Amino acid sequence: MTHRRGGSASRFLAYTSSLLLSVALLSLSAPAAAQEQSLGTHQKHLRLEAGVRAQFIDSEGLDPFAENDVVAQFTTGASYTLLTSDRLSVAGSFLVDLGGKGSKARGSEAYLGLYRFALGPELRYHVLRVAAATLRVSPTLAHTQAELSDSGAGLLVKNAWTFGVDATAGAAVEVYGFADGQSRKPRVWLVAEGGYGWSATSDLTLVPEDAGSAPLRLSAVNLGELSLSGPLFRITAAISF
Repeated sequence: MTHRRGGSASRFLAYTSSLLLSVALLSLSAPAAAQEQSLGTHQKHLRLEAGVRAQFIDSEGLDPFAENDVVAQFTTGASYTLLTSDRLSVAGSFLVDLGGKGSKARGSEAYLGLYRFALGPELRYHVLRVAAATLRVSPTLAHTQAELSDSGAGLLVKNAWTFGVDATAGAAVEVYGFADGQSRKPRVWLVAEGGYGWSATSDLTLVPEDAGSAPLRLSAVNLGELSLSGPLFRITAAISF
């Protein structure tokens, strides 16, 4: 009889230990699962954004077109979450920057139009349900349109395409939205990031827009080389679905 009670006690102890171990494992995994479930559309969504991109460009090629080194552009874009793992996610993003600078060069009106397209991955880590740290590395393709005009002589132009890379880090904060991660209603975000943009140089030899009908005194003008490289920051307002 004693032996049977000992065997029953051993089985009960083993069963209880297994049960407690299972509960402990479930309790450890529950917060992560709850966190992932609570993030929901806070994390996985389509996001549209618009704002301002400013870059500090220390290039002699910019001097004829600007009185300072700051190039501000309107920026807009879209991103979509591709992968998620707990608090971490990866989104694909596409950005477009539009703007330009104007000044006087050698007594003539000078204008430089800048158009940049960026496509690449964005890494996001949710520190809080409504706040995420971001890291973005995007290959870029930039188009520059340089113009030098003189009312008495005509128009000199130069168009160029250059490749580059933008690398930025920042944060996105949700300022409006339902707490429930399962809600599909729009959410409003403020996004800020800073980093560095590198671009290959382009030649700024401007030629007559219409060489066939240009005045004889209008000849090509070499304004040096332009590099769109320098520190940058971007601030946008965004809406996600």
